[in-house]
Amino acid sequence: MATPPKNVDRRVQRTRQLLRQAFVEVAREKGLTAVSVQDITERANIHRGTFYAHYEDKYALVYSLIWEEVQHILSSKLPPVQQWDRWTLRLLICTTLENFKGVHRQCQPSAILDPLIELATREVLTELLTTWLRQSKQTHWKMSPETMARLMSWTIFGAAVQWSQETKRTAEQATNDVLLMITEGLTQLAPDALPDQSKRVSSI
Repeated sequence: MATPPKNVDRRVQRTRQLLRQAFVEVAREKGLTAVSVQDITERANIHRGTFYAHYEDKYALVYSLIWEEVQHILSSKLPPVQQWDRWTLRLLICTTLENFKGVHRQCQPSAILDPLIELATREVLTELLTTWLRQSKQTHWKMSPETMARLMSWTIFGAAVQWSQETKRTAEQATNDVLLMITEGLTQLAPDALPDQSKRVSSI
């Protein structure tokens, strides 16, 4: 799903807000799976055609709600001026872990919501990290900032899922583990863990 656009016309914003509010109200009454586009448009007093001008289906609407909530949570915890440095990255990781664990505790596993939460979280992380990497003073990358950001988003989200299901490590410990893996990498943390097979072959 595409990232929700940031700069939109006020009338568009108002229509989307009406649709989202209507969805939340109906979902509370009927449950997520029972909500139909017809229910949403009737509650919002908006034509079905208008709904489809903004969203592909109800799941796209749910995704946009989750995406904006994740972005709001991260933005509220991060400094106003964000940049690619160890402290900001650590704060991003810790906030993601704690937020996902909070969601995990409050919500039952859902075949509908879980993939949308994962996708929205990874997309917000990827967008933030890509922006930071592009703004950094580093000029020579071994791979594109976009690729690095996407790989890091997978690492952070995967760690958040794992940590939400355990009780042994604190948020600080889990954050430090993820930070070390991202900033140091396997070859630095355990130099002998990944031997270079090409050297063995050439020596035969």
